[in-house]
Amino acid sequence: MGLDQDHKSTIGKGNVMRVAKTIGIVIGMYLLAVIAELIVVSAVPDSEGGVTLLVLLTLLGFMSTKVGYRWFDCFFALIPFYGVFFLFRIAYRVANLPARDWTERGTSA
Repeated sequence: MGLDQDHKSTIGKGNVMRVAKTIGIVIGMYLLAVIAELIVVSAVPDSEGGVTLLVLLTLLGFMSTKVGYRWFDCFFALIPFYGVFFLFRIAYRVANLPARDWTERGTSA
């Protein structure tokens, strides 16, 4: 009985760390996108924006290929409400990258 409780507490601590990493990844992505937007606005005052979105989509496109999605699946982030879920889903998988807890996509079309 004591062994099972120790095992459960270890799993719980690992999951909390993974969630913390996920939140850190999402915050880091948004910070990078906002900094890129500020750089563009300071260089070109007449800029109409949109760099934030391009940076986020580029980051998601790169990360999604590492965690079992195709690069163009990053456009799911543009769907209202689901986009936030998708962003956290990709970041959650990236937070645990050496280990994989998802099935790999088959190569057949």
